[in-house]
Amino acid sequence: AHTTSRPVLTLANHFQSSASSVITSCHIPQSDMSSTEPPDMSTKTSPPPTSPRDMPPADPTRRVAPHRRYAKKFLTLPDELLTKISDAVAPKDLPNFRLTCKTLANVSAKHFGEKRLAHRRFIFTEYSMRGLIDMTAHPVFGPCVKSIMFGTHWLTKDLNVLMDALKKHNITDDAEAMIVLRIYDERRVERAKFYVQHLQRLLSDVIANLERWGSKITLGVFDDIQLGLQKKVRHVRAYGSDREIKDLPFVRMTPAPRVSLQVIQNACRFVTFRPERLVLDLGSEEMDIDTENALCSFVLNAVGQLRPAIDTIITTRYAHIGIIPSLRLLELKQKYNSDQDSCEPMWCSVSLHIFESPLRRAILSAPFRRLSIKSCSVDIDELTMILQAFAATLQVVELIDVYLWVQNKYDAGGCIRPVLCCLKDDLQLRNLILDNVRAMHIDYSDGIVIAKERSWSQQTIGQILDVLIDHDMYAWDHSDSEDENEDGGEAEAENEDEGEAEDEEDEGDNGANSWSRRERVLRRRAQKAKALALAEP
Repeated sequence: AHTTSRPVLTLANHFQSSASSVITSCHIPQSDMSSTEPPDMSTKTSPPPTSPRDMPPADPTRRVAPHRRYAKKFLTLPDELLTKISDAVAPKDLPNFRLTCKTLANVSAKHFGEKRLAHRRFIFTEYSMRGLIDMTAHPVFGPCVKSIMFGTHWLTKDLNVLMDALKKHNITDDAEAMIVLRIYDERRVERAKFYVQHLQRLLSDVIANLERWGSKITLGVFDDIQLGLQKKVRHVRAYGSDREIKDLPFVRMTPAPRVSLQVIQNACRFVTFRPERLVLDLGSEEMDIDTENALCSFVLNAVGQLRPAIDTIITTRYAHIGIIPSLRLLELKQKYNSDQDSCEPMWCSVSLHIFESPLRRAILSAPFRRLSIKSCSVDIDELTMILQAFAATLQVVELIDVYLWVQNKYDAGGCIRPVLCCLKDDLQLRNLILDNVRAMHIDYSDGIVIAKERSWSQQTIGQILDVLIDHDMYAWDHSDSEDENEDGGEAEAENEDEGEAEDEEDEGDNGANSWSRRERVLRRRAQKAKALALAEP
């Protein structure tokens, strides 16, 4: 017993003086490490030296793992190089990179904040808001915050909904059911108490922290529970949401976007802060009237016009509507979700009629210079109305992967003509982009191509639209195999071929700045059709 305790006491004392010396002197062979029994230190190890000076020299033949061999060399690199290395680390790997050691945690702090903390979601609970205050007050992480979104859903208090959920999850025991109902009630009462007593003050502190850093911040709300394209329920997580639904066998919530918007607006007014952008990420197909009224009080001035300093992004279940006065841009497109497939543009309808009159009137009266519609379908009458509303200011129109719904499937050209005439006669455009624009009807398989991969400048817009209007869309962007001799027989076809050859010779080196051969042929056909129409009695 005496021979065993003496080395152990000496080993403990030596750990306090020099840990590395003990590891070197008390190296256990690999064969001993595989044993489940602790080694007999009285026979297999000798007492460590009493001072580092008495330590035996390190064994030069001992093998060291490569990652340990080069670890110290890596950490001796200048901080500038370590910072560049941390900047190249993928966002999902940054947390583990920072946990390696204190040196790497310090040099990667700013990049970690920019990549992982720039866009965060929270809910209106004390735990979540305390974390938000700590993050925005941090001297390194606070300036990295760019957007903050708050959840709109609360745990429901509807007893009928809860009873149906209990039945659906086969919770028939009365005691167990009462426990679930009690948890729901306690969580909701706790959140309501925090909402009344502390939420406004804490959110004002958050906004004051952001204002201190001089950051341009996006504020907004999101629906915690959203329906995907296949009507599959999707839970959008936020900081503190797991804690909120902890110990619950199921989650039943009710949305309150109007309340969330009002909380944000009151806090901004209290500290006289105006966000750069306001975002509403809604899971429904339309916006309810209460939410729209709260939004109008935020983004409209006293006379009902859009505030030029606040951009607004509104996303519904399918649509994305960007109202961006700072860029004088109105953007309509399909909503993109990274975790689910997008639907076909022809079935994704985007419309300003999801808004009531005050907000829709404010949008249509704004001096937008650019209209961008992408990857969606639009009613032909609504598009004409939008173009006419912006006729005095609109300069750039982009229609990319857009399906224009027509009412008469036998006269698609006649239905499209008002839009083309509006673009030509009512607007003074500098640029017009038409890429994969199609006329669509329920009886069409994939629509009728109007134009694809087309971009025109101010000098040629009028002439090109004349061709489209006069030729009634026939073969505008079809293949050469569809050039049939419908009007003039073989003689006319030969004359057109000769004209096409002359066009190719005339273009020469300036072909890049002139019309394409196809457009010249169409223009010639349109002129002939017009001449024949004038010659008729």
